[in-house]
Amino acid sequence: MVPSLPRDVAGAAARPHPNLSLSSLGNSGAEGPRGPQERPRPLQHPMGVSAEPGAGSGAAPEAVTDPDMEALFEEFLGKELSPELMVPSAAPPQPRGRPHHFVLRDTEQRGLCLRGGRLVPTPLQGASADLEEHMSAVPNPHLERRRCPLIVGIRGGSRALSCSPGPEPRLQLEDVALLELFSRGEGALPYTFYKTFGGSTHTFEAAACPGAFLSTAGGQELGLAPPDGATSFYMHRR
Repeated sequence: MVPSLPRDVAGAAARPHPNLSLSSLGNSGAEGPRGPQERPRPLQHPMGVSAEPGAGSGAAPEAVTDPDMEALFEEFLGKELSPELMVPSAAPPQPRGRPHHFVLRDTEQRGLCLRGGRLVPTPLQGASADLEEHMSAVPNPHLERRRCPLIVGIRGGSRALSCSPGPEPRLQLEDVALLELFSRGEGALPYTFYKTFGGSTHTFEAAACPGAFLSTAGGQELGLAPPDGATSFYMHRR
């Protein structure tokens, strides 16, 4: 039985890159012994994070990092390189790790249980706790790494969650392994979700359906909703 996660700590375990300050990195246009110095490049947000305004008037945003995602991406893809150091390859990438597994709860502390082929948000009491499905994830190596693109599923990574594009995007489970999708290239897009970390909770946006987010609103089954209906999830690695 997985214990309920405290609201103030359940989402704290997560994500990439060391903390980066988004404040100014120095004076531009300063004269040096060899002429004007190059303007420093602003640091980008670490992958899959949101930036919260710093305290005080005019303070620069502060980045929030996710150590769990940093570990996942480095295991599969290695250290992130600057674009000028990357070497293009025509061969499809091969997975170098195994899916990572996570406990996922909405802000009402409901887990996901599989019922009739659908993932249903369920209060984890009594027998329901033994039916909880944990989320498995691998990175999508073909999309922008800093947006934290995850191929996600259940049952240890043997079933994948997908979003079917269209006027009314639909969420479904498919019997395809996450590691197979890792090497599928553009074919993995429907199974990919951009994960954003806000410091304690996480949201998931379907890569194939921009603006459609995972949602437990209504309580009937896990579905998709516009940004104002997106569910914030607590998430930690098992």
